[in-house]
Amino acid sequence: MLKSRPRAVNAPSSAPRAVGAGPSRPDTRRFVRTWGVLVLLLALSFSLAYWATRPSPDREAGRGALATARQLEGFGTHVAASPQLAGALDLVSRDLKAIPGLEVERQRASGSYRFHDRAVDYGVENVIARQQGDTDDALLVNVHVDSAMEGPGAADDGINVGAVLQAARQLAGQDHHRTVIYLFNGGEEVGLTGADAFTKHPWASHVRWFLNLEAVGSGGLPILFQAGKDDGGLVDLAGDTARPYGSVLGQWLFQAGLINSDTDSRVWRARGWSGLDYALFEDGYRYHTPDDRVAGIGSGSAQAVTDLTVRFASDVTGSADLSDRKPAPYYFDVLSRWWVTLDPLLTKAGMLALLLALAGLTWRACRVWDIRPGRVAATAGAALLGLPAAVLTGIVVGVAQSLAGPHAWFAHPWLVYLVTLPLIVLGALAPQLLLERRRRRRTPDGDRRPGARTALLGNTWAVVVLGALTAWFGVGLGYLLWIASALLVVSIGGFLLLPGRWRAVPLLMGTFALFVLIAQFARNLFELAVPMMGRLPTAVPMDAAVAVACALVAVPLALILAPFAVHAGRPPRRSGLALAAYTACGLLVVGLISPYDSAHPKLVSLFQEQTDGQDARIVLEGRDYLTPQKLGIVDQVAHDTGLRVRDGGLAARKVSVPEGTVSFDTAGPTAPVRIAIGANRAELVRVTVTGPGLSVGGRPFEGGEAVVDVVGRFDGHTVTVERSGPVRIQVDQVFLRTGKDADRALAALPDWTMGHARTVVQRTWADRRS
Repeated sequence: MLKSRPRAVNAPSSAPRAVGAGPSRPDTRRFVRTWGVLVLLLALSFSLAYWATRPSPDREAGRGALATARQLEGFGTHVAASPQLAGALDLVSRDLKAIPGLEVERQRASGSYRFHDRAVDYGVENVIARQQGDTDDALLVNVHVDSAMEGPGAADDGINVGAVLQAARQLAGQDHHRTVIYLFNGGEEVGLTGADAFTKHPWASHVRWFLNLEAVGSGGLPILFQAGKDDGGLVDLAGDTARPYGSVLGQWLFQAGLINSDTDSRVWRARGWSGLDYALFEDGYRYHTPDDRVAGIGSGSAQAVTDLTVRFASDVTGSADLSDRKPAPYYFDVLSRWWVTLDPLLTKAGMLALLLALAGLTWRACRVWDIRPGRVAATAGAALLGLPAAVLTGIVVGVAQSLAGPHAWFAHPWLVYLVTLPLIVLGALAPQLLLERRRRRRTPDGDRRPGARTALLGNTWAVVVLGALTAWFGVGLGYLLWIASALLVVSIGGFLLLPGRWRAVPLLMGTFALFVLIAQFARNLFELAVPMMGRLPTAVPMDAAVAVACALVAVPLALILAPFAVHAGRPPRRSGLALAAYTACGLLVVGLISPYDSAHPKLVSLFQEQTDGQDARIVLEGRDYLTPQKLGIVDQVAHDTGLRVRDGGLAARKVSVPEGTVSFDTAGPTAPVRIAIGANRAELVRVTVTGPGLSVGGRPFEGGEAVVDVVGRFDGHTVTVERSGPVRIQVDQVFLRTGKDADRALAALPDWTMGHARTVVQRTWADRRS
């Protein structure tokens, strides 16, 4: 058994220290040296995660895609069924017809689609092209040409439109086993109506697979963020692309509803088609805003989307056998260079094998290192307590940040890395550090090695147990724990089997590999979540939610850092004061800096409401907790424009817009209500019916409210709603056209905001008894 070397009785190092005295100088050096190396490795890992996943520079195809996106941007905001969109579709159609070997069709279709909590009655246009192969089995490559109402949509989805046009040119003339169909759909932003319309086209009957290209940001590599349950073959193909990039993290966030968005794949998966969703996701501050312009698209992104489309289409239309669908594995990339897939069943078996191997290694280690199994079990329990401790710390830190300066992380995401995350890591480490402190008080002059080795064994047990649970319950997000389990078990084996100084090599190499994986996980998580969470419509600040999200990163980090923390020994004197000062300085910075700036602006929506019998007014809305009213924007705009404040908004003159007449018809108190909307040019007509027993087209609505959006029905349309009692009806006709007052209000917004305006004409009707 390994034992510490006996010391001379009169050696100065053996002299007892007074209770409460600080550590000796060698202890301080060990502490500084250990943590210095760890911080250096972490900094290197996070730098590598950022720089290694940057796209390559744009080549000719990328520059061509950007040129197309710039042309589409020239149409301004081009929403579904608008004249601007018609011009954009004309441009796409002309470019497609210039590519040899393509059949090009313009589809005009109408119908009704149930989108989440509302129905959409639509009339839309699509441009469809087909490159015929040896068989009719087809791959559908989908992009959408329409933009959201908030902006011109250069990244969402103009850059993808340009990239697919470039890919179609490169694929032209190649021999294909399977057919490729390109859908440039004109109704994604209004309830996935373009995708639903395509299902009515004759070519849709031949589609077996799809590649959907989207955007929730404007830069970086396109990331695979969603695959279906039986899309394992396609997930394997995703690893054969030039820069494989993706993670079950994105799929978990998306399918858990934490990303407030949806894609056309919802329509096609319901029809049994197999496919993948890719999206540009970096710099999400531009998503669905007036700043979504070509100037903000990151370098190399256009080329990356083009290369992805060409490679994917070539593989799917080549010799790959995709006739047999297989379950989708867990997947992730390593620095966009290597693609890792893990079969769910094999993952369960692997974690069971690791549990058995760890049991054997623990039995051997306890004998060789003279460690009591009870100490290992206690350490593992303390490590597992780090999970609730991290969540609790996140809540406390988040609340403190919201009190000091809510929302500061939105414009300054580095606060998450330099303030929030380190504090939550310490919170996750706290149970183990307190346990180790209690042990050292009992043996203040004992050897440090048994404590570090006990921590290594205990934390490995915690990692393997958590990994086994996530594998058993099918939580793909646990892949960090699975990889960590394997590396830590190998590290323990290295300590037991390798000679001399070589014993620590597997642990150090495994630690750096895990740091890289965690860094990339953190990068993707915060790059996606921070802009999204910063614009969620909530009644409370999101600081605590962001801080709790940090626990997903902090807990794996704490489990890896704990053995090193124990090896480092007690911190130098006054470390508690240093930690308190660090926390205070962090909160001071949070309180002093602005939550918005010109690069990370607040989005302000201006709605000019016009209702019969009332004066028009402009309502300013923001999507997050800090409303324009709380920030004083309404008063500032009123002061700069001279517009009078009224009912929380601004008084304005009415604007003449091409609205349609609205009439209501019913035969009795429970008979269906018919809402007739006359000829109009509204970009959107929203019918909201409130009352009992509501249904449209035989499909019921829950919550006593039915919403029907009408798009592209310019010649007039009738909405019929079944009900079981009195109802109240509100019809909003939404126009992008605004008046001089709204334009003045937009111009008067502060430079740390960006805004867009609409005119809303409102009509209401109610049963007498309602």
